[in-house]
Amino acid sequence: MKQMKIVALALLAAVPWCVSTVPCLAEPSADIETTPVFEVQDLFEEMRIPNITVAADGTVLAFAKSGRVLRRSEDGGKTFGPVQEVGHDAGGSAIVDDNTGDVMVVRAKGGYLWRSGDHGKTWNREEIVIKPNPLGHGATDGVPAQTACSESGVTLQYGKQKGRLLMPARVQPPEGNNAQEWWPYNYNTAIYSDDGGKTWQTAAPVQSGTGEGTLAELSTGSIYYNSRSHMSVDHRRRIAYSHDGGNMFVDWRVCEHLREVGQPFYFKYGTKPSYGCNAGLVRLPLTVTGGKDVLLFSTPDDPGGSRVRMTVWASFDRGETWPVKRLVYEGPSAYSSLAAGPGGTVYLLFERGKTKLYQSIAVARFNLRWLVEGQDLRELLED
Repeated sequence: MKQMKIVALALLAAVPWCVSTVPCLAEPSADIETTPVFEVQDLFEEMRIPNITVAADGTVLAFAKSGRVLRRSEDGGKTFGPVQEVGHDAGGSAIVDDNTGDVMVVRAKGGYLWRSGDHGKTWNREEIVIKPNPLGHGATDGVPAQTACSESGVTLQYGKQKGRLLMPARVQPPEGNNAQEWWPYNYNTAIYSDDGGKTWQTAAPVQSGTGEGTLAELSTGSIYYNSRSHMSVDHRRRIAYSHDGGNMFVDWRVCEHLREVGQPFYFKYGTKPSYGCNAGLVRLPLTVTGGKDVLLFSTPDDPGGSRVRMTVWASFDRGETWPVKRLVYEGPSAYSSLAAGPGGTVYLLFERGKTKLYQSIAVARFNLRWLVEGQDLRELLED
């Protein structure tokens, strides 16, 4: 580990900022490039619900409409191919199976997924089995788990559950809708598969009053879970951890550093909790951080206010503190998703508008050097 850190820190001063057997597509300079990916005129309707991931061959896959449509980039996010339909009833969130290279868009609520074995070029529909959690939630014939609007899934890399597919999800009892009277009963959870996506188990609840979750595996093997909160009068995100591969989440608490936007929603008892917002989360590859867990988080930065000012934060202590943040887009902005390439390039896919929300979805491409904006990156990466 010490040797890995020395190599990574040395590379920070070099021109091509990456170390990988995969060709590095990251820009050497500390710049950001933003490219429109989905415009309203693409499908003649509002463009919403972004989800982004990087396929095993480095292809960047940008999804919209909860995974129903896709644009692919084979040059590291510089240009994107035409809009293509994943499937007529596709929906949910994406995950790359690192064991096989398959990409899946999993619709837990419907009990099926769309799978691609060629990095997103073609797709096939498969029925799946989803098993309920101890509360009886998650199975397709009851109160379902929902992956739509949550962040992309991950393949676990450490511990006894290495190779497991793990995705954030939510449950909305009793009827699976978002009616405010049922917010106290809503909760985030996860679904996981140990057989390549054929069978999924719904995990125990994370915390009530939450929805649209994000998660990342730490190098310790623990899972960090960051939740949108529908009921936070303190305008703060909620976090929890799993130490058994995503089956049970414990140690939930208020995040002191990451806050929610408000939006004009009012709880019927007279208080005004933050309605919150979907957010993005990714852990950078250890090969570009010297083996240190660096988490990135994205959401609008207007605590208690409106969906504006898309911003990215960085944590260098496994989500305990978030000392770095940088504005990506000043104007109307809402849902977002984060992914990272093997060479350290970060991809932020987010909803934005010029005069109002949801006019387009764009991808911002940058690296950690840009995000820290002149701070000493070597010092941030040291223990």
